[in-house]
Amino acid sequence: MTAWRECELGEVVELKRGYDLATRRRRAGTFPVVSSSGPIDFHSEGKVTGPGVVTGRYGTLGRVYFVKEDFWPLNTTLYVRDFRGNDPRFISYFLPQGVDFSAYSDKAAVPGLNRNHLHREVVRLPETIGEQRAIAHVLGTLDDRIELNRRMNETLEAMARALFTSWFVDFDPVRAKIEGRRTGLPGRTAKLFPNRLVDSVLGHTPAGWRVSEIGKEVGVVGGSTPSTKEPSYWHGGRNYWATPKDLSKLDSPVLMETKRKITDA
Repeated sequence: MTAWRECELGEVVELKRGYDLATRRRRAGTFPVVSSSGPIDFHSEGKVTGPGVVTGRYGTLGRVYFVKEDFWPLNTTLYVRDFRGNDPRFISYFLPQGVDFSAYSDKAAVPGLNRNHLHREVVRLPETIGEQRAIAHVLGTLDDRIELNRRMNETLEAMARALFTSWFVDFDPVRAKIEGRRTGLPGRTAKLFPNRLVDSVLGHTPAGWRVSEIGKEVGVVGGSTPSTKEPSYWHGGRNYWATPKDLSKLDSPVLMETKRKITDA
């Protein structure tokens, strides 16, 4: 491993404020429009040549986005105008780990960053471009795998939703039996569906099925927060404690981890 050097961020990259682009001025196109919360739209023109790196200047701070193609960074962002010879993909991984964005927030109700102040942050990074590219390659490979898995999950979720709609909204297996067609389902599963529809308050429903109310089938209660002033509820916690913030980060309707945990107490 080569040596790492210590310097100010402004010696590594030059950050520049993004550009205004009102929604009414956007024209359908293929160039990503990037806000402080990431790509949000597409435009007919790219303002900055890719690949590029963008972070929030106003609003969402500390998240960094790597954009492979030409793009339009909005004025709520800072983008890297000059990589000063450093590898762009490496910089996209380096910034969120190597820079303490929260230290430069103005602490307003809607937080913001000062580019000039951020340039003075002292950072450490590999001396050679070769090591930067090697690090970026490893992390990029992992990211590519994560993205592939995400797309696979989206496909599986879409298939599950389509199957649910077919069985329990359109009643396709029942209609197939009524018309004398094969349901395409395994025998045991096919037997679960009747061969006729009857009238109900919801319209035609499978014979033998009942109409109910959601409140009679499941119990729904509001969440709660153990007192944050009581250490025994939080210190060493091992039980997941879910918040809207945990849910907002999900790419699928499955929550596997929470930022905070509570104790058995």
